[in-house]
Amino acid sequence: MLDSQLRDSQMLEPKKILQVLRAELALQTRHCRLLEAQELALLSCDRAKFVSLQEEHSLMLLELEAQDILRRDTLKDEAGTALTITMLREFLPLGSLPSLTALEDSLRLAVDRVQELTRRNRVLIQNELDYLAFTLDLFVEAGRCADTCYGGSGRASGRLLLDRVA
Repeated sequence: MLDSQLRDSQMLEPKKILQVLRAELALQTRHCRLLEAQELALLSCDRAKFVSLQEEHSLMLLELEAQDILRRDTLKDEAGTALTITMLREFLPLGSLPSLTALEDSLRLAVDRVQELTRRNRVLIQNELDYLAFTLDLFVEAGRCADTCYGGSGRASGRLLLDRVA
């Protein structure tokens, strides 16, 4: 039943399927470059650069969501059942198979790279937050210590406070 539906379906247009997958690959490749730029900004502690990339990243996520919807709409049968690339191989013309396989491999690599970069950036951001929390705790503790350890009559602040505690 599914076999005849797919063969007769006008939804399975090889050119359109390949076009949608190529567009997704291009978008995922751009996403990788953006995540790499964010990683460099995080590693160099360039907060201004990272913040400027955040707006671009938000727009990228919207594009990825729209592309996901388009891909899901393109890769489904008339009944609305999602089709995998493995299922598509059975029904697309033989001439489309090498392109489909190449796109599948490239997409898998790009998505794996995106996941790895996202994981690494998450770790870098968490490290930065931990460092900021440590620094704030240091300032608070230094202030408490300055009041009790140095007679409490004179208020030390800023660099002087840290120098006294150190």
